[in-house]
Amino acid sequence: MLKKIVFLGCILSAAGSTYAQSVKINGKLQDTNHQAIEYAGVSILRLPDSVRVKGTLTDSLGNFSFSGIAKGKYFIKANFMGYKPYTGKPFNYDGNTTNMGALIMESQASQMLSTVTVVAQKPLIEQQIDKTVLNVENSILSEGNTALELLEKAPGVNVDHDGNVSLKGRSGTSVLINGKLTYLSGRELSNLLKGTNSSSISKIEVMSNPSSKYDAAGNGGIINIVMKKNTATGFNGSVTLNGGSSRKARYDSGATLNFRSEKLNAYGNYTYGYRGETEYLDFSRNFYDNGIASGKPDRTSFQDTKTDEPLHTHNFRAGVDYFLNDKNTLGFLINGNSGKYTHDSKTGNLLLDNTATTVISDALSHNYDKQSWESLTYNLNFVHKFNKEGYEIAADADYSSNSFTSLLNLDTKYKGVTGDYNDRPSFRKGYIPSTTDVYVGKIDYSQPFLKNGKLELGIKSSFVEADNNLSYDTLKNNQWVNDAGSSNYFRYNEQIHAGYLSVNKDLNSFSIQLGLRGEYTQTKGHQITSDSLVNRNYFQLFPSLFLTKAVNKDDKVQFAYSRRIERPGYGDLNPFRVFRDPFLFYQGNPFLKPELTHTLQLSHSIKGKYITAINYNYTKDVMNWVPGQIDSINTTFSTPLNLSSFVNYGISFTASTNITRWWSGSHFANLYRNEYKGNHQQGTLNNSMTSFSFNSQNTLRLGNGFSAEVSGLYHSKVVYGISSQKPFFVISSGIQKSLLNDMAVIKLMVNDIFQSKQLKRTTQYENIDMYTHINLDNRRAMLSFTYRFGNQNIKKRERTTGSEDVTERVKGG
Repeated sequence: MLKKIVFLGCILSAAGSTYAQSVKINGKLQDTNHQAIEYAGVSILRLPDSVRVKGTLTDSLGNFSFSGIAKGKYFIKANFMGYKPYTGKPFNYDGNTTNMGALIMESQASQMLSTVTVVAQKPLIEQQIDKTVLNVENSILSEGNTALELLEKAPGVNVDHDGNVSLKGRSGTSVLINGKLTYLSGRELSNLLKGTNSSSISKIEVMSNPSSKYDAAGNGGIINIVMKKNTATGFNGSVTLNGGSSRKARYDSGATLNFRSEKLNAYGNYTYGYRGETEYLDFSRNFYDNGIASGKPDRTSFQDTKTDEPLHTHNFRAGVDYFLNDKNTLGFLINGNSGKYTHDSKTGNLLLDNTATTVISDALSHNYDKQSWESLTYNLNFVHKFNKEGYEIAADADYSSNSFTSLLNLDTKYKGVTGDYNDRPSFRKGYIPSTTDVYVGKIDYSQPFLKNGKLELGIKSSFVEADNNLSYDTLKNNQWVNDAGSSNYFRYNEQIHAGYLSVNKDLNSFSIQLGLRGEYTQTKGHQITSDSLVNRNYFQLFPSLFLTKAVNKDDKVQFAYSRRIERPGYGDLNPFRVFRDPFLFYQGNPFLKPELTHTLQLSHSIKGKYITAINYNYTKDVMNWVPGQIDSINTTFSTPLNLSSFVNYGISFTASTNITRWWSGSHFANLYRNEYKGNHQQGTLNNSMTSFSFNSQNTLRLGNGFSAEVSGLYHSKVVYGISSQKPFFVISSGIQKSLLNDMAVIKLMVNDIFQSKQLKRTTQYENIDMYTHINLDNRRAMLSFTYRFGNQNIKKRERTTGSEDVTERVKGG
């Protein structure tokens, strides 16, 4: 089947090459000496409302072109530092290729260059045809935050305490960094994003319904975190310092350096971050001897935990692009991150009888888990542009090496008759090493197709090898003895081979994009300790369809459909048992099946500012972390299971407002319903709820280089599997001042001013009757300073790599 898809793509590619080039509007920018102006911004605007239709950059010869422009009346605008803004004369476009000729830009006098006038700035939230973009690069609220915390500010995005990301109430959302996943487990990814400071982030792209060009993984959609890549001609860079405090101190610093010549482009950045954190967790659990959570419980456990969680992270990115000629570019880049994280907690567990007055046991546990990791990703990429405009082929090869180690010590003592915690001591230590190697290769090809059309096709293969060997020892008679019942050795191998074909066609006010992706998956999970082997082989097709109709110059309607898959994370398949204390543990499930989702969305846009979207999603075999209880030993655990189905549907509203000349904002509201169904333990699950979320970002331009931002978000009560979570809200604010001729910025922000993000979750099902309260360390004040130096006239070569479907699923233990 994969061969057929690739063969079909080659036939269509050859057929498409026989058609004429797409009609377009083209021209050239020159100065008064008739020298080309390279990499200048050029826009085409529609009359009579002067709405910007498309924008582009001139190439190294000053040429620019626009395709897919509807018939009508337009004019051209161009801007470039050191030149007066250019505004062209109005012209009528009849749908045929139009050459604007040479457009002349006049140089500004040198004395005028000492001041800079900002004529436009990207809105904080920008709605595009296939995604919503959160432009955080110039946002005050982004400073002092982490990448994980920034995700919460994206429209429709929610991040739970464990770092799991959901979009419009849908779980299974894939998180990419620069178009690729991160080769880390959920825990490790959370630590990486917590250790990535906002100063290195350019924007966050939210795609609720990606096309077939993207990997089929991610039932909840895709979120792409785009890092800054400032590759200007000559030498430039920036430095950033952040400092502040929550319950503990937080600080980070980073630097970016770039150099570009005619043949070479070299870039790199490095950030170091420290995040202190203290959280308070409270659990109350009722136990029933008859196995049904009703009536008066036989025993009740009250558990309280205080954590100290220091995190040190190092992140770097370095790359070089070599321009062989104007048609061929060869690039190499390396991404790296390493870190150390300590979970140091003390937990009290009080167990009372059914009268709630007699103490059965009173335990005090000390959990000290020291984690460290190192991840290195190497990418070699090549791009060839054919002589015919729009014809391009790109190839990527990736290798990623990941290692993770956890050293766990868990000590528990019980209160004796003397009132001291010295009775029945138990000691457990764990050594949890994990290594994961990932190899990925892909080739993408694109070309014009018919008139105002585009054809894209590609192939991709990935290979994953994961090795996890957990060893637990317990102290008996002053000697450490291996705990064979808890220790485990698990190895996992996976290969995925994919091919895709996508065709885009513009027909005046109507456009269509059809895509088909095929993926063959082969997995083998070997639990060596018990000599248990789970093999899976399957082939799936993932179609996608996008239809867009311009009703008039202001209104646009779009319909989108796609089928997607979410495969189990490697650690979720690993039947390791990880203890938080003697009465609470987590355990993977080697028999997890992938979940499959059908996604539909109908949206309406007015002037690109006001967007209404209706969405429906159906997921089969939805994966969900489900709590369970062993009442006989008063123990709770959590494990991932496949529930029968998950249905999510709702309506969302996005609005960009300009209330006054100095007050602008972006707002997002989502009304949705989640419905979970399935069989769990001895019962039938049917848990559903209608929920609401709202996000508002407001920017205030105060003059004299000052600006301020205020943001707010609210999440109502929501269900997740067999649990439900209570509402919460967050209010944040910040102010900034430009300094040193706009080359420096100082910012002060306060996140979660009222410490109102409290996660309160209730679970009542079968014999489970549990309440959880997590008091997050979410309120903090941060002061940041950023200074830019060198040439800031940027030309970017954005690179994504081939590893887009496997990386987030790598597990560390």
